[in-house]
Amino acid sequence: MPLVFDEIVEAAKHFPIVFPASRAKTKPVALLGLRRARNHFVAEDGRWQAGYVPAFLRRYPFVFGRHGNAGARHLTVMLDRKAPHLDRSEGQPLFDRPAGSTTASGAPTAMSQTVQDAVAFLSRYQEAADQVTDRMAPLIEADVFVDRNLEMYVGTRRTNRITGIRVVDRERVAALDDATLGRWARSGLLEAVHAHWQSLTNFRQLTG
Repeated sequence: MPLVFDEIVEAAKHFPIVFPASRAKTKPVALLGLRRARNHFVAEDGRWQAGYVPAFLRRYPFVFGRHGNAGARHLTVMLDRKAPHLDRSEGQPLFDRPAGSTTASGAPTAMSQTVQDAVAFLSRYQEAADQVTDRMAPLIEADVFVDRNLEMYVGTRRTNRITGIRVVDRERVAALDDATLGRWARSGLLEAVHAHWQSLTNFRQLTG
């Protein structure tokens, strides 16, 4: 699951955080399972079991959709009408007036506070998501990533192999000059790197 920069430290307490090698732009992801279509943090009844919910998931059932040409991109609020969060008879309304209606003055349908709060969260999330690549760019420039493969065994028999993962190499970071490490410390990047390293101990949860 994609992560934004400011949630890396908290997410690292619960999930392994890695960097997919196949992406042209380096972005951190929380690894939620080691087998296809198996989320280790979702119970059989659908309950989320981890102690942290990434912002990518917290947006649901709302999401921003992009439209327009490359020179004039626009964002539209979209929602999953089949989401269990939505109910026709109970809960908070999405609009203060029925969708499509207008007031006597011709004012359009007004969003309820529920939708306004959702849009505000989407806006904050989208801004943070758009900044991830730039926040991680110094790691690429410093060439501190290394490729890793993850192999799982039962006894001596290999049961699964995950490829295409990159991690930040400790020795390469340790070899950087003090000026670079100082910039990383002030920007919060060094804290994120340490959180990434600590998060790798969470692989043990996924093999249980």
